[in-house]
Amino acid sequence: MSGHSEEKLNVDIIVEFLEVAIHCILYNRNLYPQGVFEKKIKYNVPVQMCLHPDVCAYVGHIIQSLKLLLAEGKVEKVAVVILQEDTGLPVEKFVFEVSDLKEKWRETDPHLFRVEQALRGFLLKLNVSDGLLMTSSTATTWTIHAHTKDSTLSSAEEKLIQMDFPWTEADEQQQKIPNAKIIPVKSVSTDIFDMQLYVEEGGDPLS
Repeated sequence: MSGHSEEKLNVDIIVEFLEVAIHCILYNRNLYPQGVFEKKIKYNVPVQMCLHPDVCAYVGHIIQSLKLLLAEGKVEKVAVVILQEDTGLPVEKFVFEVSDLKEKWRETDPHLFRVEQALRGFLLKLNVSDGLLMTSSTATTWTIHAHTKDSTLSSAEEKLIQMDFPWTEADEQQQKIPNAKIIPVKSVSTDIFDMQLYVEEGGDPLS
């Protein structure tokens, strides 16, 4: 297998995990009614996946775009940003940092058993992360921020436009949470990539 194929596999595994993680956050933080979710098994862990077609399509577009950006090696962080519906201001950010895409997994973890075990542990921790956080609000919406290096968007913009899902620069007011505290959730180092998740949370409880 060529290095390019291995890198593509890295990216495929990362975005597949991020897709599941986004659905988990939408469920755990009450972004949509529980009735539009269905329990499924991912990485041998029961998770709640949203069935609403518009939500699924939106998440699907995000994942395809992230796959393109990650393949170019320019994504530093992916954040699920929870916003107050009335003001559009951020109250909570789930930040995934992905680093060190590795190419030696074929020798050390050829069947990716350890990678799957690590992602399983990550998902289990994410599912109970509510216990670390303030009570979620029902009057919220959400968006995705991809923190990129340099002018990645300009180099990938044409492809993203062809996908009919162009990304735009995030509003400045959405980028920072005043007086935020950082809550570490999980960090893993695998033979294929390293990843950590932390939550930035506003100082005032959500109403």
